[in-house]
Amino acid sequence: MPSPRTGGCLCGALRYETGGEPSFSLRCHCRDCQRQNGAASVAAIRMPAAQFHFTKGTPKRYVTKADSGNEIVRVFCGDCGTPIYVQVETKLDTVGVRVCTLDDPGFFKPDADIFMKSAQPWDTHDPSVPQYDTYPDGKAYPIGASS
Repeated sequence: MPSPRTGGCLCGALRYETGGEPSFSLRCHCRDCQRQNGAASVAAIRMPAAQFHFTKGTPKRYVTKADSGNEIVRVFCGDCGTPIYVQVETKLDTVGVRVCTLDDPGFFKPDADIFMKSAQPWDTHDPSVPQYDTYPDGKAYPIGASS
């Protein structure tokens, strides 16, 4: 993957650059991501917040609470609605960039499928990718593993 990586929204009102390497690549199956994206899951990469910046436009923000009680900021285009990234209050040094907003998303390979407790039964899953009922924060175990 080249650095910096560039991306933007559907209508072109927002453009961004991000540097560094992803710390975690995932597909999130939580209900909030499903609703925001209109899909069974969302592909995301955790990137350094300090190396992410908009080069064009000003995004809108929507703040909500996750099931965990953590505040989550969802950043999106106010014109076309494209979700760009999320940021969790407990991980302010990281942004979860929506992979398909990148100009070149073809590199993506998930390290894990998360929030499988709300995965849609009609969605397909790669059995070689670890699956977690919640976020794998050191306390979560892959589905089928013993604690």
